[in-house]
Amino acid sequence: MTIISIRRKYQEHLIPEHMRASGIIPVVAYSPEHEFFLMDDKSMGFGFLCEPLNAGDEKIQDRVNGFLNQEFPTGTNIQFLLFRSPDITQQMHNMLGLRDNFQHPLMSSVIKERQRFLLDHACNPVVTDSRSGHFNLGIVQDTKLLITVKCPITGQQPSPYEIDELKQLNIKVRSSLQTIGLQPTLLNADRYVRLMSTLLNWEKDASWRHDAAQWDPFTPICSQLFDYGTDLEVNKDSVRLGEQYVKVLSAKKLPNKAFFGDAIRYVGDLSGGDSSVRENYMVVVNLYYPETEATKSALDRNRQFVVNQAYGPLLKFVPELADKHESFDDLYASIKEGFKPIKLSYALVIFAPTAERAQSAAMSARNLWREARFEIMEDKYIMLPSLINNLPLCTDIKAQKDLFRHKTMTVQQAAVLAPLFGEWKGTGTFHASLLSRNGQLMSLSLHDSNTNKNLVIAAESGSGKSFLVNELIMSYLSEGAHVWVIDVGRSYEKLCALLEGDFVHFEEGSNVNLNPFELIENYDDEEDAMVSLVMAMASVGGNLTELQVSALKQMMAKVWSEQGQGMKVDHIAEICLASEDQRLKDIGQQLYAFTSQGSYGRYFSQRNNVSFQNRFTVLELDELQGRKHLRQVVLLQLIYQIQQEVYLGNRNRKKIVIIDEAWDLLKEGEVSVFMEHAYRKFRKYGGSVVIATQSINDLYENPVGRAIAENSANMYLLGQTAETVESIKRTGRLTLAEGGYKMLKSVHTILGVYSEIFVKSNAGVGIGRLVVGDFQKLLYSTDPRDVAAINQYVKQGLEVTDAIYAVLRDRQESQHG
Repeated sequence: MTIISIRRKYQEHLIPEHMRASGIIPVVAYSPEHEFFLMDDKSMGFGFLCEPLNAGDEKIQDRVNGFLNQEFPTGTNIQFLLFRSPDITQQMHNMLGLRDNFQHPLMSSVIKERQRFLLDHACNPVVTDSRSGHFNLGIVQDTKLLITVKCPITGQQPSPYEIDELKQLNIKVRSSLQTIGLQPTLLNADRYVRLMSTLLNWEKDASWRHDAAQWDPFTPICSQLFDYGTDLEVNKDSVRLGEQYVKVLSAKKLPNKAFFGDAIRYVGDLSGGDSSVRENYMVVVNLYYPETEATKSALDRNRQFVVNQAYGPLLKFVPELADKHESFDDLYASIKEGFKPIKLSYALVIFAPTAERAQSAAMSARNLWREARFEIMEDKYIMLPSLINNLPLCTDIKAQKDLFRHKTMTVQQAAVLAPLFGEWKGTGTFHASLLSRNGQLMSLSLHDSNTNKNLVIAAESGSGKSFLVNELIMSYLSEGAHVWVIDVGRSYEKLCALLEGDFVHFEEGSNVNLNPFELIENYDDEEDAMVSLVMAMASVGGNLTELQVSALKQMMAKVWSEQGQGMKVDHIAEICLASEDQRLKDIGQQLYAFTSQGSYGRYFSQRNNVSFQNRFTVLELDELQGRKHLRQVVLLQLIYQIQQEVYLGNRNRKKIVIIDEAWDLLKEGEVSVFMEHAYRKFRKYGGSVVIATQSINDLYENPVGRAIAENSANMYLLGQTAETVESIKRTGRLTLAEGGYKMLKSVHTILGVYSEIFVKSNAGVGIGRLVVGDFQKLLYSTDPRDVAAINQYVKQGLEVTDAIYAVLRDRQESQHG
């Protein structure tokens, strides 16, 4: 058949109009000037992309009720669409954008590998096999909330009056959404095209994945939404979009009772169980606003009929009439309170790459929603009309009559069903990334705080603390930050070697000198810290009397005036021993071990030779395990030296000091003044202190710990025992609601799969899972076999990145061999 004969058959068109997928979308144009969309079904509308709420209370509920109870034109449709979207492109741009000004062979590779891992699992579920079993964690997604308003117009084009009315409505709706806390962003044509592209095009090379889904003002919008490779096939129980299968389930029965906030269940199983839907899906609620008085009259007639039947003999044979009577009573009570009657449809739309996975997800969804007292059923035979009516701005006003999916209620009752809630998305900045229990991509940063940037990590042994700290170290170093780690146990020796950092340790023959006095820039500013340090030298418990402390201050000031930066512990001991007061002589005697004549003097009597020029420095105190007094003084001196580096260093560079396993040393003696001074200086000059301990209760056992907790805006809690959580709750050490403590008890780790972290910060509270790919698992591993395998390739001349890839390749080949 020739092209000419084809044209004649289809009336000069190569493809008949009814075969064009774009024909199902009514949206044709957008007016940037007036900020509205024009549809070909005699309607116009606008919308807002919003951030889902993480929680709700009575105030928010009242605001939602007020928003929905406004005056809307008769025939208006408001749609709430909560979409578990695969589009995490912007977050990935933000993650890489943080590192634009810093490049490093290994660290940059780690970040790009992390990006690849997340993008890959936005398409494919995170499936892991470990000693603990087989785990399917679902897909990586970003929950997006879209709220659109669609109003009828009298002709194909809106009149100036209709445009002005819609503009005023736009302003009112935006203001209401802001008041609710939904952070509305205008849905313009570019955003609409991108959002619809993610809903309709699911291929791995879809245009939106390459930022090619942009609005063309010279082409009808409906013709811009489908990629060339996306065909549409309608079956009895599904719609196929390209290679993706779509199922629509509608509510046959809604809950008899529901409370504001229950809609958080739409995101999945918050307890971390296996009952969540592991695919992309969206929850859609359409509210149709009929003519109010006519609706009330119809309700009066229906109610009277039900009342008559409910009190008659028919009740004996149809007991459901009693429930219907009760529903009408609830409806009328709400109307009497001043709430408008509306018609509501409720749908769940599931997207999956195979028909089998779509069917499995539909079964999981029915079970999960049934737990929330919904009964949802597949829209067989009308899948395409149902799908169209649940797409943004595509709802047909006639649908509420033709599809029989709408239920009459008031806006007060509708408010509790609206999908306004989602899991917490994190602190805001992608220094590190976590996944929620239902796959929500979460950002994590110490610096999303308007107070201090400090952190406390509490983790029981084996819950993944070292892995988390490794991730934080790599995340900040890859941005160009300066990181110091003070550790006991050599947990970071391997990472330090791979990153070519400085590893400072105190074994015999190490020749480390830590003279603090030559680092002083202004003695008046540093006096408290220096006196605290010398007190720690004189007494492991810091047990000096007030008179001794006062006299020590005077003597040290005198020595400083004479010696300046040449000041040594010997000078302080000599002036104390020369005093006629025995109490001061005692201090001089107690300082002996730290003088040039004492056993610890070699660490403090020579010029300071510990340099912090490297971006990454690990200070290992393991060799000082048997000398607790020396170890405490060394720790305090290292903290002091780091704070001097923070003060003198580049103010634009982030600076992080991590104290892991050495926390016990800060609990000994009277070091609270020293630590308060250190924290004050770190905050003033943009530094962050990270303290890692096993139990959160450890922090509250002494003044130092309490001061640290009070000055830490961030708290990351990994697995804590039930007894620990109960103790925290009983003493009120954490400000959490009852639900927060319940969540904290559920935090757990599955070795080799994920570590759960309860994040408490100024930016919010939530549980995230640290899930990484094989590359990072091997990078952070301290298993001797992994270390040896990497080193073998490094010795052959490979870079660390290539060595890790080589080891992964070897292991993959051996598995399949």
